[in-house]
Amino acid sequence: MLQTELHRHLDVSLRSSTILEVAIARGLLAQSTSLASFEEQLYIRKPLESLTAVLAMFTLFQKVLATPAILERVAFEALEDCYREGTRRVEFRFSPSFCGEFSGLSWDEILSSFERGLERGVRSYPDMQWGLICIATRDYGVESVDETMEFFLQNQARFVGCDLAGNEQNFPCRLFENSFKGVRAAGAKITIHAGEAVGPENIWEAIELLGASRIGHGIAAIQDPKLMAHLRERSICLEVCPTSNWLTKCVPTLEAHPLPALLRAGVPVCINTDDPGIFGKTLPQEIEVCRLMLGMSEGEIEKCFEYAVKSSFLS
Repeated sequence: MLQTELHRHLDVSLRSSTILEVAIARGLLAQSTSLASFEEQLYIRKPLESLTAVLAMFTLFQKVLATPAILERVAFEALEDCYREGTRRVEFRFSPSFCGEFSGLSWDEILSSFERGLERGVRSYPDMQWGLICIATRDYGVESVDETMEFFLQNQARFVGCDLAGNEQNFPCRLFENSFKGVRAAGAKITIHAGEAVGPENIWEAIELLGASRIGHGIAAIQDPKLMAHLRERSICLEVCPTSNWLTKCVPTLEAHPLPALLRAGVPVCINTDDPGIFGKTLPQEIEVCRLMLGMSEGEIEKCFEYAVKSSFLS
């Protein structure tokens, strides 16, 4: 089994110790803050009110991602963490607008800094393979998404794909159909956050209007047998993040998560951490959740990683 992760946000994959160190140095937290007390405040251990409530907690990450040196360090550590988890192939994704909102860094500075960290990581762990996905953040509006897609096209060789993420309740996929025309024409590989906090209609829009060949989360597909058949027939993989879906109240309990049912219906699905910096979960821990809480067999877990390998945007 080649442990492969397709849905991991690089800009929310910071080690708690790194966040604390940088936040203290930048005056964002008191010098006396201990790591244990900080982690109590940082990690989400119980479901919040909604996905929107979780997204609102990301501001500290944005303020910490303040300089090229910090970005390079964060990328190196994220790749090293994946290696230590047993992962050998990972697709990291990040939002230039999210990373640059407080720092004032240019998007090219952000991308270059992340690349340096990941390249340094591969020099230390040469059997690791990585790629970057460029996220356009819905919440910043259509103009910002247009700008992000233009940035992606200008740097397409440096990315393995592009994505649309953020609050899908207020910003459904159909709002961004024109934004994705250029990347579709350029033959880009596209994954879209959809069907996480809203129904299957947003997954249909992601596929038909935006050209998605993978779906971030996509758990609402379980509500639509026709959609499940479409995903199965077109080999459109759902990048499922069980703990994240529970903590954002997209599922009522972990035991009720639809991942096993989707898999058993023949829908391509894979297992991911989403935002390990705020959920405090490693990929092996997510696998354990699938085993113990979702009742998945070893064969089913291996099948998820087979789908991840087949669906990866990495060559």
